[in-house]
Amino acid sequence: MNETKELESMIARVAAVQTERGLSDSKLVETFTELGSAKTWRDRLVPHSWGELNINRWHVKLARVCTILDGGTPDEDFYKDMPFAVEMHSRLVQLERATNDRRILVCLAPNGTGKSAFARWAVAQRRTSRAVLRIRPTWRNKLGHIARGICTALGETTAATNPAECEDHAIRLLRSQPYTLFLDQAHEGGVALMHLIRCLVDETPSRFVYLAYNTAYRAVSTGSTDALIEAKAFLGRCRKPIFDLYKDGLRKGDAEFYLRTVGGLSDTAANSLATEIVQALNRDTNLRLLDDAIEDAENQRDGTRLADRIKTAVFRLSGLDPKQIKTEE
Repeated sequence: MNETKELESMIARVAAVQTERGLSDSKLVETFTELGSAKTWRDRLVPHSWGELNINRWHVKLARVCTILDGGTPDEDFYKDMPFAVEMHSRLVQLERATNDRRILVCLAPNGTGKSAFARWAVAQRRTSRAVLRIRPTWRNKLGHIARGICTALGETTAATNPAECEDHAIRLLRSQPYTLFLDQAHEGGVALMHLIRCLVDETPSRFVYLAYNTAYRAVSTGSTDALIEAKAFLGRCRKPIFDLYKDGLRKGDAEFYLRTVGGLSDTAANSLATEIVQALNRDTNLRLLDDAIEDAENQRDGTRLADRIKTAVFRLSGLDPKQIKTEE
């Protein structure tokens, strides 16, 4: 089977998973960031409208997704060496060694910094003791919905509808088999999720990784007097300090690493370009924008250097004016 046929086969497989799980295009690309944008998925990949797409690059990206679907551990070196992943892994090791009640790791960072991708990778390493749950906006402050979601993430379903019964079921599961549970988009759970996690720490030996946007997390924790009280109690179960080095977006080292690893630039070119574009990336979806810009640059083969094409694509796709962007020192 040639590379194009293999690519078509992998696309069909991912499309089948999308249908089975009832995922919209936007939710699909949030779940599998390797797919790029919803537009690329729907308008280019699904109809096999290759155009100027780099077939080799997309073959690698789709292979990563299929490896995840197979329960594998793709890109071990990528997640081992990327600065964000190195920081997260170090904290995860400390969390899983904790013997006290500080068993919540909070990571606050915006979209596109690698939170969801790291969670999937970490879970793939130890599927018997780690799990991931994406909190949905419709679950906000609904204990029953959240508790049922936890049960499902741990491999069980419950017919219970009473929030207390759902919570008891989740407690039994987390008590009988200690897990590290990654909670993606955790801010969507509101104050109720903070309260539930705190209770789960008190009543089970399990550990929790709370992944959220900084601004959304602050909004949840300061929304009311009761919310402020609950947030303080929640913080009492968290490892200190809160991991918020990425609260303002991507850091230069991550952009540089991505430009080398994914973009194929030399160390010198990646370092120079990262300095010029990191602030623009921070303002517009971080690695998601960079990934789109790399793909766009590969398609614009006009004789200029790849680094220059990537820079041009970053500002064109973001709509930002390079003159208004401060270059990182």
